Amino acid sequence: MAAGYEDCNDADFLRIDPALRLAIGKGDEAGAGQSRLSSLENEVLGTQAGLTALENALMRSNDTLMRRKKKQRLIVDVDSTEDPAHGKQENVAFNGHFGKNCFHPLFAFTSDGDCLGAKPRPGNVHSADGVLAFLDPIVKRYRSWFVLFWLRGDAAFADPEVYEYCEGERVTYFIRLPANAVLNRLLNPYLTRPVGRPPKSGIQIRLVDLRYQSKTWDRERRVVAKIEWHEGELFPRIGFIVTNSKLPAGKVVKVYNGRGDVENRIKEGKNTIRWDKTSCRRFAANQARLLMGILAYNLLHMLRQFYLVGEEVKRSMEWLIRRLIKVGAKVAYHGRRWQVHVASAFPLAGYYRAVFG
Repeated sequence: MAAGYEDCNDADFLRIDPALRLAIGKGDEAGAGQSRLSSLENEVLGTQAGLTALENALMRSNDTLMRRKKKQRLIVDVDSTEDPAHGKQENVAFNGHFGKNCFHPLFAFTSDGDCLGAKPRPGNVHSADGVLAFLDPIVKRYRSWFVLFWLRGDAAFADPEVYEYCEGERVTYFIRLPANAVLNRLLNPYLTRPVGRPPKSGIQIRLVDLRYQSKTWDRERRVVAKIEWHEGELFPRIGFIVTNSKLPAGKVVKVYNGRGDVENRIKEGKNTIRWDKTSCRRFAANQARLLMGILAYNLLHMLRQFYLVGEEVKRSMEWLIRRLIKVGAKVAYHGRRWQVHVASAFPLAGYYRAVFG
């Protein structure tokens, strides 16, 4: 999957590929074919023991990444996405928001793009369904590792249970809050268009700190409102962020805006690794496919983080696959020893030396 072959049918041809046989330690033996891999997904990994083993492998790999970075602050982004499905698969349902039959998995990423976990769910559940049960193992595992532990989420996760959980676990949250009549009324005194000529961007911004308590909340909480006046528009664009942070309002907005990168990471996993190709009939087997896709994603992301240093641009996973994995080479086997010959003029040889050195 990390090499860009997400379909089990590909294995019927790839099982004799010398480079892949070498990579998985098969030596001069052929790899598994389509039928063997389908059995692996359904009969071995698609069981409770198999799923537990995959989740433990994901946690161990993330532990290694966390220790290597040696940071004092962890920012976790939680988000959901649609996983289109076709046919009569377990837990496939129509989702009115996405307008299609799908699964509705939940993801947690660090701000660096490492995937901490994924939870497949039926297609018709709310975006925040089961979010606390999903986040609790992550918080319990890593909260003591970091001085600061921040959580970011969009308006779908604006739930008082999430706020109370974060406050009880000493987690700082930055969550978008849907607008309502009370918030709009509190903001009315600040809706006067700013005086003066707009900047070159054409956008004039005003930040307002509010204290607000919904009927379902047990206390008042801080809400930061962002008012944007765009050139040529009659009415301002308004957004609200609920937080327990003590940072200045401008920093709160800046921290929350960084949440948008999680959507790029999800798109990268879906479009490159194809972890959304959950085509098995059984829900547990599809969960195993998703977790294997997450492991493949983290493997490529680790290479990108630690070995592609000094780059002017952040390389995509598609670039990694096409430039470092799907590379033409001559593979020979002599006297119980494999030899891989790459062209001496290969321009990316420095990356290989960095990885294997």
